[in-house]
Amino acid sequence: MRAINDVVERVVVTVLTLAFAALVGVVGLQVLARNVLQVPMIWTLDLAQLLFSWCIFLGAAIAFRRGAHYEVNLWPATGFAAQVPRYVAFIAGVIVIGVLFFYGIDMTERATLRTNPSLGISELWFFVSIPISGGLMALFLAERVIARLSRGFS
Repeated sequence: MRAINDVVERVVVTVLTLAFAALVGVVGLQVLARNVLQVPMIWTLDLAQLLFSWCIFLGAAIAFRRGAHYEVNLWPATGFAAQVPRYVAFIAGVIVIGVLFFYGIDMTERATLRTNPSLGISELWFFVSIPISGGLMALFLAERVIARLSRGFS
């Protein structure tokens, strides 16, 4: 499972890198067009929003895999009490993943019938990154669960 997720992570990081570079380029073009050329480019705002959304949700999935989200250490580090935050975090993770995945699918389905006027594309592309992020997080969580089960719950 780890080998599969390593490949998935590399692909997602590559896509994330390209999306972020495109975001910087589009915002730079937007600033140049508005402030230097005095030419409004309305489509750049929507494209920047689309790219930003993808960067946020793909980045959240990668951060989830790497354990890079916030962690507060106010709990005892040893004994049974040390396990409580891990179980709470696991349950919270499952809930967040479920919300992202299932409600993200619902939002995406609702957006399929709308078209973004400035880009001329379905608005589904603005929302599909949400369930994709939830699916990636589920895949990464499965890796953690399998690793934990293989070494015991210590």
